[in-house]
Amino acid sequence: MIAEIKVPEVGESITEGVITEWLKKDGDFVKQDEEIFELETDKITMNVATEHTGVLSIKVEADSEVQVGQVVATIDTEASAPVSSDDNADSKETESKETDPPLSAPAGMEQVKEKLNSSETASEEHDTGDLSPAVRRMVDEYKLDPAKITGTGKGGRLTKEDVIKHMEQPSVAPKPEKTPPPAPPVTEKKAEAPKVTAPPKTPRDPAERQTRKKMSQLRQRVAERLVMAQQEAAMLTTFNEVDMSRVMELRNQYKEMYDKRYGIKLGFMSFFVKAAVEALKTVPEVNAMIDGDDIVQNHFYDIGIAVSTDKGLVVPVIRDADKLSFAEVEQAIADLAKRARERKLTLDDLQGGVYTISNGGIFGSMLSTPILNPPQSAILGLHAIKKRPVVMPDESIVARPIMYLAMSYDHRIVDGRESVTFLKRIVECIENPERMMLGI
Repeated sequence: MIAEIKVPEVGESITEGVITEWLKKDGDFVKQDEEIFELETDKITMNVATEHTGVLSIKVEADSEVQVGQVVATIDTEASAPVSSDDNADSKETESKETDPPLSAPAGMEQVKEKLNSSETASEEHDTGDLSPAVRRMVDEYKLDPAKITGTGKGGRLTKEDVIKHMEQPSVAPKPEKTPPPAPPVTEKKAEAPKVTAPPKTPRDPAERQTRKKMSQLRQRVAERLVMAQQEAAMLTTFNEVDMSRVMELRNQYKEMYDKRYGIKLGFMSFFVKAAVEALKTVPEVNAMIDGDDIVQNHFYDIGIAVSTDKGLVVPVIRDADKLSFAEVEQAIADLAKRARERKLTLDDLQGGVYTISNGGIFGSMLSTPILNPPQSAILGLHAIKKRPVVMPDESIVARPIMYLAMSYDHRIVDGRESVTFLKRIVECIENPERMMLGI
């Protein structure tokens, strides 16, 4: 039976994509649920698995644009798995032992002598035209005669070691150049300054200075959305700083117990996700979006987490973050990040967020102005934690781990008062995490 492999349906709005890479070769034996190619669309990149077992026959080359439902390969389900090379060698050896007639003593000796003579001839009369690039380079550089070098490789072929050993012989080693006589002593005459000549200009291959490749569909889509956000939204950014001391103390105090109980490390992101939920409840205007002439107010708390992958930036969504514990938030973040890097996210994982958190601090960013993730009305940017001098209430100056926060928002729907209040609420939750945990 010949089974067809078609481009799967990814979402209602997606009708085409690009097969960026075949994970299996034409003629390979594949098993059910084994990933065979990578599909990239303008919204998501994913690996597609087969539902059949058999021999793969590829119909569409990599980097080709395909339509949803198009047949890109077939699988012969009646074909059996190929026999391994070890099995073939064993079977051939057994077969030769069973079928070859025993040689008589005189005939056997003559054949052995012939084989020895042929092997000696092969080692002496190697093919001088069949040199590896490294050996040919050494032979040309030192002007050596390959016929005078004894080859120890397979079939008498020359190796780099053979050439080096040959050159180490006293009669072959290159003679050192004569040392020039010492320069005559400098007379009292004023020496003329050496003339400086410009180095000769050599033509450069343009391919060495630039490379050009087509922008991926995902990157094109991200670019379109970022430009659209700047053109359509009245985007403004407000800043604040947060003292990370208490959060860091809690993590250090309970990290071992937390890891043993939940099997996952307690990170910073779960604190900011829960803080964002508290801030959205405090300032519901931020949890709204513009749709034409309407303002759509959201009453749920699906928080997007920006994840950087080798294919570009994606924003998977944590559903109902207000109903999750800290451990469940951390587990959700780890699961989404892993599936994003393995290209196993679905389109549903990327849709429906009401607020986004982007952590540029993991790359060392000190301060930035994040761009909105439309149609959302705001986004929070996290940055690197650095020790900074802080004036305490008793006017003493101490070093504290400080992080700069930046929240960009759509000024058409969120005013300055709401944005500042929202960001201050996040700071309060991070600097006093016990209140956030207790819901006060």
